[in-house]
Formats: sequence, structure tokens, C-alpha cells
Amino acid sequence: MKKQSSVVWGISIGAAIGYGASWAMDRATGWYLERQSETSKRREQEVAPGGAPVLAGRKLAGWMGREITDEEAARIGFVVHRSLGVAYGITAAAFARAGARPLRAGIATGAAAFVLVDEGVVGTLFTPPPWAYPIESHLRGAIGHLAYGVAAGTMLASAHRLGVLSP
Repeated sequence: MKKQSSVVWGISIGAAIGYGASWAMDRATGWYLERQSETSKRREQEVAPGGAPVLAGRKLAGWMGREITDEEAARIGFVVHRSLGVAYGITAAAFARAGARPLRAGIATGAAAFVLVDEGVVGTLFTPPPWAYPIESHLRGAIGHLAYGVAAGTMLASAHRLGVLSP
């Protein structure tokens, strides 16, 4: 395979892995949310009405000079969430192709996404600061990103074993 098509193939595989790992993350955060205390859920709604995806969607639309409904904001937030998941998958695949062990690449990417994006950029640009949220919200995010990392790493390892993603 030519170098260019190999890179495109690696990006494509990484994107698919990122999408799948993002889905796994949603299952994990949903599982945790069902077990989260009502007090922390109420506090989270006070801090971020509608949740971070809605706030992010509203902020992005506002930057474009548009007022939108909560439903439209939620859809934008969902697209941003999935797009980030895809980007993280591409990143993890690049690390694996560069020689990192697939599981480590996935978990490291998930951890970095949690710290840099969720606890950093999102809290700085789109939502109230991280310290405004209850600890359970942060734990849910950490569990979700760990699930993302394990899922991405497992899929990367499978891709390597099958020979569809190699350095």
C-alpha cells in the first residue's frame, strides 16, 4: 500500500474506532448517571441547565449570532461530542501506529481528553468552571473517558492483530 493511502487508511480506522469508543463512553456515563445521587444531579442541573452538550451547543450558536432551542443546542452538542470522539480515535491510532501499545494509546488518549478537554477547554469556554460541579460529575466523566480509552485500545489491538492497522 502506498504511504499516502496507508495514512488515509489509518485515519479512517482511527475515526471508526473513535466513533465506537465514543458510543462505549456514552454507555458507561449513562450507567453511572443512573447510580448518581439525586442531590448531585440537581446540583449539576443548577450549574449547567440541560447539561454540558446543551451549553456548548448554545455557546457555539451564539458565536455564530444565532439563538437556538434547547433541542437544537443538544443536537449541536451531540455532534461536537461524537466529532471529538472521532478525533480522539484518530489520535490514538496515530500513537499506536507510531509504536505505542494499542491499549496504552487508547487509555492515554481517553485520559488526556478528560483532563485537557472536559476539565480544561470545556470548562473554560463553554460551561461553568469545573469546580462548580459536584464531584460525582467529575467521576462520571473520568469513568466515561476510561471506558472510551479501554474500548479504543481494545479495538486498536484487534486492528493490529488483524493487520488492518500497522506501523
